[in-house]
Amino acid sequence: MPSIDQKYHQWRADYVRAWGDLLYIDYNKKGEVEQKNAITCSEAIGYGMLISVLMRNQQDFDGLLRWFLHFRNANGLCSWQQIDDKHSQTYSNAPDGGCNSATDGDIDIATSLFYASKAWGRSPCGRYDYRQIAIPLCKAIWDHEINHHTFMPTLGDWVKVPEYSGGAQSGEESAYTDVTRPSDFILSGFLTFYNEDPERSSQWAKVMDAIVTTVQHQVQLNPTGLIADFLKLAANGYFEPSRHKILESDNDKDYNWNSCRVPWRLSVYYLLTMDARIQPALMAMSSFFGSLPEIHAGYHLNGHRIHDRSYSDMSYTAPASIVMWTMRHPNLAQVQAQMEELESDKSYFGDSIQLLCLLQARNPKGF
Repeated sequence: MPSIDQKYHQWRADYVRAWGDLLYIDYNKKGEVEQKNAITCSEAIGYGMLISVLMRNQQDFDGLLRWFLHFRNANGLCSWQQIDDKHSQTYSNAPDGGCNSATDGDIDIATSLFYASKAWGRSPCGRYDYRQIAIPLCKAIWDHEINHHTFMPTLGDWVKVPEYSGGAQSGEESAYTDVTRPSDFILSGFLTFYNEDPERSSQWAKVMDAIVTTVQHQVQLNPTGLIADFLKLAANGYFEPSRHKILESDNDKDYNWNSCRVPWRLSVYYLLTMDARIQPALMAMSSFFGSLPEIHAGYHLNGHRIHDRSYSDMSYTAPASIVMWTMRHPNLAQVQAQMEELESDKSYFGDSIQLLCLLQARNPKGF
């Protein structure tokens, strides 16, 4: 397998693009995104900023930061998708909600800004004070992307929470008030907010506790430790998988393209804290993946492969690898060998997730 430095330089050549003095991450290189002229999204910008600060590339970090600052929406969050507008010959937010936010991107952007503050303090010539940008972003995340009743992340600022002044700028949705997406369970990011955003420290502690409680409940429901792409608040007061489509597809109830990232996110938090409350979930995931002859791209929560998923993908294999590494599973070498076989199957999503798994296993603190 190539070294981390080699993987980084290849990733940078493949996905980092310039628009004037702004940089963005090309997440639609293969034209597979439904919005065919889409070029990037807030998730990709967050990944890029995390990777850049972890690799101590301040020039790239500042270029990506300028993209975020240019495409901040009215709530101070990153507009979730940008397109190449051939008509106006410029880049702009996608139509039909492109200016709304997606929670995970904002969490990663804010986290990377705190890491940058620790690593560099300010940009060259003092143009950007990273901490002074991160704090208002934290406030915006709390105000517009956290349900203040359940303390769980919402899907974005377009979700309307009753008796709450935040919410979307347009097309407000109340049907998703009690829905959460486990790919937003970025506990290491919320831990950073807890430590670095003193005004809201107590709120971030409640968010972390709510997420941990939800993760614990999922293990009680499914011994595999697998968590569904979307969870909805049930009558028993816990978040549970819906039996039906919630937002994206009939596989919303399964371990699919959103939750494939959960083992990675929870592992990074565990490496930082050794929080025993989530150890059973990590052990269950590690044992499940370690029992498989090959990791495929999607599972039902009972561990059965989704019927049309006979293929593998790095975005599933890399998070499985980091959770097995964290839990010291004896079959780790088998999964790492599978990752090597997938090296030639290039994609923004899998390549970015693998690189972040490698970087955060090496340096979970980020600075």
